[in-house]
Amino acid sequence: MLLSRFATVPYPNWLGLKVKKLGPGTASLSLKIEKRHQQYQGLAHGGVLSSLADTAATFAALTILPEGTDLVTMEFKVNFLAGVPGGEIIAEGEVVKMGNRVSLADVRMLNSRDRRLVMTGTFTMLNFPAARPETAKR
Repeated sequence: MLLSRFATVPYPNWLGLKVKKLGPGTASLSLKIEKRHQQYQGLAHGGVLSSLADTAATFAALTILPEGTDLVTMEFKVNFLAGVPGGEIIAEGEVVKMGNRVSLADVRMLNSRDRRLVMTGTFTMLNFPAARPETAKR
């Protein structure tokens, strides 16, 4: 059900994000960097990388979020550790704490070619009762 939900979210699909693996409290997503993802120096734009990381954190949390609950990112901090000129990158999200109202997830972003760490991030999410029944289904 969560994979079909991912398929309906416009922005991640427009970017070209792909789900590689989902598990309890974890999500691995990938993105093949294209010209449209680059900033003026030819590197992947930080906003694109942040979007990938945010989506990995969100879907990691959705795998263990209680039924009838939804969430939204309320804060995040990322550290860019290396430029990404192209190729495929992988974001691995893991829930650190699933609270009643606030959850926390960490994300590691790796270059798929050599598994080099290119970004880390911490994401704080607000959990709330789902407003629409279709978003509460996992």
